[in-house]
Amino acid sequence: MWSLGLHKIMIIDEENCQIGNKAMASVLLLYYHLLNEDGFTNDQTVYIDRDDFDGFSFLDASVDENQMILDIDEGLIREGAVIYLLCELNDMVGEFEEDYLSQEYTKKVVSSLTNRETKSIPEADSIVSMVIAGENTLNYPEYNARLEEIYKKYVYSRFKSFLL
Repeated sequence: MWSLGLHKIMIIDEENCQIGNKAMASVLLLYYHLLNEDGFTNDQTVYIDRDDFDGFSFLDASVDENQMILDIDEGLIREGAVIYLLCELNDMVGEFEEDYLSQEYTKKVVSSLTNRETKSIPEADSIVSMVIAGENTLNYPEYNARLEEIYKKYVYSRFKSFLL
């Protein structure tokens, strides 16, 4: 890993490729549960071992370009990190309702999704904007529609592309 200010960037190379493989496996498992439940529901990240993949560490992950033989999908890992954090954010909104913004974990997720170098899922910004506006102004039908849009565009379409 190397640091960019206070933010550490995960660099996956030949020496730590098992981290990249576990991250890909974790993202695929998360996507499986999203597909099985047809979108964002609740507690979908409970199936993921946080020692293998926590979302936060992989938002800006990079596969060393000199290591192309690793066959690790950098885009999948980055997208999966955002999807993971959107699942976590959705859980916080659902579980804590009017108090979700006062939760430290919600603040950490929002900060991580806002203060990142890459924008692997730019649509996540609209979700974060809606959530930080607060419970009183959160338009749940619009919020759920945007989550559905992200699910269809990034999770469903990725698996569909595997079949083509």
